[in-house]
Amino acid sequence: MKLEQTLNDARMTVVLTGRLDAATAPVLGELVDRQMEGITELVLDFDGLDYVSSAGLRVILIAQQKMRATHGSMVVKNVSQAIAGIFEMTGFDSLLTYERKLRQLSVAGLEMIAKGANGECYKVDDETVVKLYYDYIDEASAAKEKNLAKKAFVAGVPTAISYDVVACGNRRGVLYEMLKADTLSKYIEKNVHRLDAVVEMYVSFCKQIHAIAVDPNTFPDAVTLACGYVDTCDVFNDGQRAAIKERLLRAERQNTLIHWDLHPGNIMMQGDSPCLIDMGDMAIGTPYFDLGQIKQVLHYYAGMGLCQKIIGLDDAIALRVWSRFVASYFGNPAPDELSAIEENINFYRAIKNVFLYLSGSGGEAMRSRRKDFIFQMLPKEITELK
Repeated sequence: MKLEQTLNDARMTVVLTGRLDAATAPVLGELVDRQMEGITELVLDFDGLDYVSSAGLRVILIAQQKMRATHGSMVVKNVSQAIAGIFEMTGFDSLLTYERKLRQLSVAGLEMIAKGANGECYKVDDETVVKLYYDYIDEASAAKEKNLAKKAFVAGVPTAISYDVVACGNRRGVLYEMLKADTLSKYIEKNVHRLDAVVEMYVSFCKQIHAIAVDPNTFPDAVTLACGYVDTCDVFNDGQRAAIKERLLRAERQNTLIHWDLHPGNIMMQGDSPCLIDMGDMAIGTPYFDLGQIKQVLHYYAGMGLCQKIIGLDDAIALRVWSRFVASYFGNPAPDELSAIEENINFYRAIKNVFLYLSGSGGEAMRSRRKDFIFQMLPKEITELK
């Protein structure tokens, strides 16, 4: 067995290659005994490890016990399927914190079916799609999305089954099982002759999501997240920041779900039945958080000629979808009532763009445009504050 160690402040990473068995386990044991002083985080990287015996397991367990005794932490990374099987067979999966080695996936030649602020969706085959995050997005986002997707499925959200986190170079993604599915964007284009009926189905699906009540400790709270974005955003002065947060906190706190990116590129159709993908921003809160982002895509992006490029929906059709969608969602309100609704939707569009501004999505040129856009969407009584 080959063993390499690196130190970064109080973090030690040990890369193991070969076999960790009765003959080689003492080497790791000696390192744990002699070189752990001052170490608060131990990372065992199994990327090159082929096998672990019972002797190797004992040394790993001793290392974890030593870290816990000094209030430190230990994680085992890049665990192969074979070694994960050993952990599960011996019960070590309940004792250790470990991360499986990610399957490598290439998207070369694959059809991109949608893209958004955080990543792109590709059709891998007739049974699978992958949501692939951009390389500047935190690696933990894919695992977070997979976890939220499972919680959403248990809560009753019609969602595809997320079953694996994968790597594509420096990017991370989530695989979803989607049997012979296509995006709602493509479904709309194929059924544009009955657009009213398709939009009604879209509205009903969104309302179904927005009616699902969950334990508030299960999903993040959108108002809390939004207030945090506003607090850290450098485009606001103190008066504007306080007014935006006051309005957010005034909103009815709901324990019902939002998706926060509920556009037709993130809804898959299996036959005539919709289901969700891209669950990384799932939270609880007012439906206006979703309605703001839906309008951003179907109205603003379509008006710029970008909807086709971003979610695969013809721009002219997208504008028709939005006008029908907002009227149907609110029961065909009178014009003055619809105007007030649209003002509220624009406020939540601005909030989403605060998040996108902070993330740097789209590069510096888009970041500057988002700053202007935020102030266009916020009401004057907020933007004129000093």
